[in-house]
Amino acid sequence: MPVKRRVVLSATALGMLAAPGIRPGSAQSWPSRPIELIAPFGAGGGVDILARTLAPFLERHIGNNARIGVVNRAGAGGEVGFTTVATARPDGHTLGIVGAPAFLTIPHERQTRFNFDSFDFVGNVETDWMSIYVASNSPFQTIQDFVDFAKANPRRITVGLSGMGTATHIATLLFVRAAGIEVTMVPFPGSAQSRAAMMGGHVNANTFGVGDGAQLVRDGEIRILGTMGIGRSDALPEAPTMREQGIDVVAGTDRGLAAPAGTPPEIMERLSGALARTVADPEFLAQARMRGILLNHMPRDEVRAYLATKNEEIADLWRTNPWRQ
Repeated sequence: MPVKRRVVLSATALGMLAAPGIRPGSAQSWPSRPIELIAPFGAGGGVDILARTLAPFLERHIGNNARIGVVNRAGAGGEVGFTTVATARPDGHTLGIVGAPAFLTIPHERQTRFNFDSFDFVGNVETDWMSIYVASNSPFQTIQDFVDFAKANPRRITVGLSGMGTATHIATLLFVRAAGIEVTMVPFPGSAQSRAAMMGGHVNANTFGVGDGAQLVRDGEIRILGTMGIGRSDALPEAPTMREQGIDVVAGTDRGLAAPAGTPPEIMERLSGALARTVADPEFLAQARMRGILLNHMPRDEVRAYLATKNEEIADLWRTNPWRQ
């Protein structure tokens, strides 16, 4: 049976749903000016869609006449936007969408003006689980076919990626390690080029999100061999997870809300409560469903622990398989 995606609410968040009152201190007059919500990628992409879907509901649930403007700060694989958030004044008037693993991998690859500890995390909002796909005419019918061939023919299988150090790359590294196989990874400038190469027969397989691939699978253009989710996705419930098929790997793209480190705790509590009320808002849920946002809310403490584990995982991958010299 498919595992239904659910919105997770902590006891603290549930309390905030019932009592969203303003706490004393710096939160009492917050916000005192418009809030900038930084989207670290260009207009029209998944991060931008999430930011613009969240903004009006966060305004509603923050209260106090809050106004939120989405500002795109694209560049360097998200580094420009992440830096904008991390180096902003920590007064609750600059927030950002942080996408993992992107904001985690960059500081391991090169010198940056931010790291994991540069952010206070409000909560995760969306998770799109990475998946392995092949073209519809591929001889690989199952993930076992794929793994068996790869074991017998090391590095013969080519897997397209949307760049190095991206969610697709990290997921593929974790998958091949868990499966005990070797493949040849082929980076492309973006996901569109990577998918086109697979569908044109230039690479044997591809890694990208189940949300991005669901319609192509339903249209019969590609075949999904398995998702790397903790459970089956509502976007494609017939697709089995890797764990169901004996490969212990979980990997995806997580998108959540963060503030600069040092933002006053009372403001962080109000933001956390506003996000919890947003993801429980029926109107928001309807818009998220319509826009293909795969909700996976994790509250403050949970998401920090989760991302800390992911950061350690990426550090280990970087030590053993550095993808940039």
